[in-house]
Amino acid sequence: MKTKLLCILHRSVPAHGAAKVGDFIASSKNLKENFECRFITIKSSATIGDIGKVSFTKFYLAAELYVKILLSLLIFKPQKIYFTASIKSFAFYRDLFIATLLKTYHLFKPVDVYYHYHTKGVDDFVSASERNLQLTRFFVRDVNLVLLSPVLEKDFKKVKTFKEVYYLPNGVENSFGHVEFEEFIDAKYKQVVPLQILYLSNMIKSKGYFSVLELANNTKDKAVHYHFAGGWQRPDDEKEFFDYINQNELAAKVTFHGFVEGVNKRNLFKKAHFFIFPTRYENEAFPLSILEALSYGLPIIATDEGSIPYILDEKSGIIIDNVQKLRDALYEAQA
Repeated sequence: MKTKLLCILHRSVPAHGAAKVGDFIASSKNLKENFECRFITIKSSATIGDIGKVSFTKFYLAAELYVKILLSLLIFKPQKIYFTASIKSFAFYRDLFIATLLKTYHLFKPVDVYYHYHTKGVDDFVSASERNLQLTRFFVRDVNLVLLSPVLEKDFKKVKTFKEVYYLPNGVENSFGHVEFEEFIDAKYKQVVPLQILYLSNMIKSKGYFSVLELANNTKDKAVHYHFAGGWQRPDDEKEFFDYINQNELAAKVTFHGFVEGVNKRNLFKKAHFFIFPTRYENEAFPLSILEALSYGLPIIATDEGSIPYILDEKSGIIIDNVQKLRDALYEAQA
């Protein structure tokens, strides 16, 4: 008989890194061939803007999630449990409540529990107070951690109550065969005027989109066009973005595509010559957008945040430690 596996995970919508990975896991044929699987979706935020906020709906969804997990433990009786863990705010306390349920189940039935962390920031959270430290130590006690890269293990230097650490880097689908990819790259880079630069991620200011917009203003005398794609977190940020474009007469140099997926997303990657991602997002761990850009052969300019130095090397991109170096990095990349 197959091992019973219960997966408690995020899935789209909203579309963010953990949700995209959750979609991939839930659709995995290999997983279903080797395990008897049951999937429970963590529902909390309807949009990117809802992430981190507290509402009555989130309390209701947390209670609903707890009941679903309780019933699965009693009826399905899993031998392994996969759980997408959160690190702070309301989501952490929701997950802490669920963790007590999993630990109680473990008292009566042997089970291997795996917490998959798609983000970073545990060290900041536990350093903020003794309460946070003790709660996190309880939360990870006797469970296995699944991290995106060895770079992120330092996030748990103050939390040593877990069992084992496993590394599972993010991945994306390959859209090309080898020969097709080589032909595509040769054709695209024969003509790079105007140079097409892409920023594709959630439009969260700390992810660096505004630094790319300022770069567009600083290079508006060059044959460069900038493409932005992603969903907005805050209406004020959206207004500031378009006000800046109007005030600096960048309409001919900048195109905003909104949230894209499917064919529209693939076309943007195919059209672009460079991908720029100067993120300083506090929870940036292993950005899927960089992997997607690499799968289309795009050189990357990105900051040294999270696992980005683990992903990129001198053959695939330029890593900067300060967004003020964006323009120099772009000129270096073109050289």
